[in-house]
Amino acid sequence: MHPAPLLFRRRPVAPPALAALILAALILTVQLLVIGLVFKHGIAFRCLDNWPPSACQTASRSLAALYCMVAAAGLLVLLRPALFRGLLARAGHDARPLGLNLAGFALAMLPVLFMRQGQGAAMLAPAFAAWTGGMALMLAGIGGWLAPRALWGQFARRAGAALPVALAAGACAPALAVRLQPVWQLDTIAGATFGAVRWLVGALGYEVTADPTTRHIGSGDFMISVAPVCSGIEGIALVTIFVTLYLWLFRAELRFPRALLLYPLGIAASAALNVLRIGALLILGIEGQPDLAVGGFHSHAGWVMFTAVALGIIAAARRAAWFNRAPETAAPQPPLVPLRRDPVAARILPFAVFMLTAVIAPAISQNPAMFYPLRVILLAGAVLLVWPALAGIVWRISPLAWAAGAGIGLMWVAVPVPPSDAAPPYGALTGGMAALWFVFRGIGTVILVPLAEELFFRDHLETRLRGAAPDAPAPLWRTAGAVAVSAALFAALHDRWAEAFVAGVVFSLVLRRGGRIADAVAAHAVANLIVFAVAVATGNLAII
Repeated sequence: MHPAPLLFRRRPVAPPALAALILAALILTVQLLVIGLVFKHGIAFRCLDNWPPSACQTASRSLAALYCMVAAAGLLVLLRPALFRGLLARAGHDARPLGLNLAGFALAMLPVLFMRQGQGAAMLAPAFAAWTGGMALMLAGIGGWLAPRALWGQFARRAGAALPVALAAGACAPALAVRLQPVWQLDTIAGATFGAVRWLVGALGYEVTADPTTRHIGSGDFMISVAPVCSGIEGIALVTIFVTLYLWLFRAELRFPRALLLYPLGIAASAALNVLRIGALLILGIEGQPDLAVGGFHSHAGWVMFTAVALGIIAAARRAAWFNRAPETAAPQPPLVPLRRDPVAARILPFAVFMLTAVIAPAISQNPAMFYPLRVILLAGAVLLVWPALAGIVWRISPLAWAAGAGIGLMWVAVPVPPSDAAPPYGALTGGMAALWFVFRGIGTVILVPLAEELFFRDHLETRLRGAAPDAPAPLWRTAGAVAVSAALFAALHDRWAEAFVAGVVFSLVLRRGGRIADAVAAHAVANLIVFAVAVATGNLAII
């Protein structure tokens, strides 16, 4: 996980391979942008008039997740070129896989022929099937063009945990960016954005009418509202996520605390470019292209711009000596640990699988909870794959862990949560099939999810932040900071973030008390058992 800086800086990816990689990224980006623009603005179909809001959000965020996954892969290429040298040795030598990519693009565009305004949700399932299958073929075609299957297998073994972590971060980035919105003062950011747009457009010679109270700005018949949703918060959060990923992957090569300045620099760059974007679209509307301007406000092009900002900030930081430690002589690299026995992969892979399935499930169903049994099976497979690396865990549980877990579970169910008006998570299943769904839900909620989340948040992330093993001492300020950060990120993945933050802190304290991750897993499992039992007994699954 700690590359040799000198090796990576002096031996970049070979030019022909780099050209093929850049071309592949451009092909995918253009294809995804065309798909997003056509289905958002190119056909007579308004999603919210025909489909449930959850389906519309899933379609939009899934496409944004693909942008971010491509960007995350590009981030690894940018920062670890030696890792990709063998993979890209034959990049572009066989053009046949591009036919598969084009076939996938055609399949993804197929719903253009049958999606029409006013038809309701009749074509929802065929559209999602075409998009899912089409994009899978697009990615497979690009992957085959870059490297044959054998080289991909070697690459996956060499990449270790870095690859699934980067892809999982990219896939989860759009959803996580939206979940992080409560952290920011959106109204304050929107006000600053409004003022900057007003100054920019005025400086370019346009006379506009601006109302700071309503934040309406425009000229003549064309007016826009710089609401909190236009503040660029998704871009700010996206930059924050990618900078965090960079700081974690390359922590051994960076100068801290200097490297932390990348956060304000990235946020400032994202906010500034968002002002330029809004200003340009406002001018476009004033100049007689209102439809194009309004469409641009809600386009996926914003995600592409914000992703480019994140990668640009990281690329600039990589070249700035002020942020990086002096290169050292490259030491011989130890042999790679098999994935099954890699302790880092064991603490990351199950969580990455669980999060990826959480992103994919909404893309294939209006009721993603129906696929929870499949997610449990995949998560169990990931745990079994890396179980040899977890053999050293001491499964001796302290009474404090059981008590702390019970306290968290009772706190969770004591906070009232109204039942959801949506369809039940098990859909139309009845009888034995419904009972089987509840069995899988119980296994996942009580056993597998606590194991995956505690291994990642407490045993891996928090340990890295502390700079010491769970049973080793560390400075109080560093321990407190690690607990706060891991609990905050844990809370960001839950709808009930306040209760989840408290739970994360308690699980960390249980871990600190005994120095055993098994205590945190047990506390989490007991808490989830109480919540699941109450949810089943009352029929209110919204409390889970």
